[in-house]
Amino acid sequence: MKINHSKQIHITKPSFQERYEIAVFLFLFFEFIFMVSEKYLDRFVLTHYAFTYQFGLIPRALIGSLISLFSNKVTSQAVYIMSIISFMILISQISIALGRLIRKSDSDIKPALKIFAVLFLASPLSVTYMLGGYFARLDMYWLIITLVSLFCLKNRILRWAIPLLCAAAVMIHQGYLFTYMPALLIPVFYEIYKSRYSKKSIVIFGLSCVSMLCILIFFTFAQKNLPYDNAADFVKQIAKNVDFVPDQQMVYLEYYCPFPQWQIHVVYPLLAYLALPVGLTLLTFSIPLIIIFGSIWKQCLRETDNKFLKFIFLLCALAPSLFVLVAALGTDWDRWWAAVINNQFIIIFYFIFSKEKSVIDAIREVGDFFNEHLLMLALLLIFSNSLTFSKASALVLSIAYQNADVFEALMSYVA
Repeated sequence: MKINHSKQIHITKPSFQERYEIAVFLFLFFEFIFMVSEKYLDRFVLTHYAFTYQFGLIPRALIGSLISLFSNKVTSQAVYIMSIISFMILISQISIALGRLIRKSDSDIKPALKIFAVLFLASPLSVTYMLGGYFARLDMYWLIITLVSLFCLKNRILRWAIPLLCAAAVMIHQGYLFTYMPALLIPVFYEIYKSRYSKKSIVIFGLSCVSMLCILIFFTFAQKNLPYDNAADFVKQIAKNVDFVPDQQMVYLEYYCPFPQWQIHVVYPLLAYLALPVGLTLLTFSIPLIIIFGSIWKQCLRETDNKFLKFIFLLCALAPSLFVLVAALGTDWDRWWAAVINNQFIIIFYFIFSKEKSVIDAIREVGDFFNEHLLMLALLLIFSNSLTFSKASALVLSIAYQNADVFEALMSYVA
């Protein structure tokens, strides 16, 4: 009996040039090193980690409760270390997702994907805003949960964990519903179409929506049953479990400030001062991406015949409108607009991973345009990067602190 050795299975490893994960990670790591140079966190940020469920099932206490499992006292050093580890996890997720997506894509779409990956990395409104003045804010955990959920979505067993992850995101902060929620729920909704309207996909989508809504309703009423009558007493109790001085203004704003007073005495005066410079800056540096995203969804809507899929693309195009609602309720426009930009990139990358033809065709067309106009692409990247390492990563904070008198006068209202 002769054994034919002519047919052998060759397992080829990606060459060093094709290890896109390394390039993406090193770029994001360089941003981290450049922008997080001090081992100091603001008291306002640190106080977010001081809330735990020992005070009852209160909003925004999940992260602090997780830290308290490993230590009886929440320290500023522990928060700083946890924030660094979490950011490393986040950029590892992004690096692995982008790297594998580019490497495993078809050769005809790969150049366009590389361009989109570079546009994402060059945007000063991508993950860069989580550094600088917003380092250690809860947004980082929202994005981590969103990406973990998307990784689970294609697995027939792990996808059942998505409703729990949705609940966890809202438990971290209810603001998830107005920021990164579209980047998760639209792909979950899309899987209903992709699975040919399977009952399991419908149930997962339904459970995800219900879990977030139930947590939101529960914490809306739970906030009225805080264990202390005022912020000062709450802060005194919190201070026993931390090694820093909790920010009483932050506690009042998050838990005790009545909604009408918050809008009238804090939000609207700050918006009157911040809206024009912040709005113009965000719009100016987002116009190229807005045009690109708009052209993609326009082409997808035009080329798609399936009404259900057309509705999904319409949701993608309308998702940024959530910003209008949340912008009227608060002042952190830079954080929320960054979520809008990130959502668009996440959804587009997910569609490409899912081999959605209409999106791939639209991406290829954009890629072909930039390949024919390399100078325009270079100018666009320079234009975007000109803001990447500036204080625009915390634009609202930078502008507000320039007029300390106005800022302190408004904050004195909540003291």
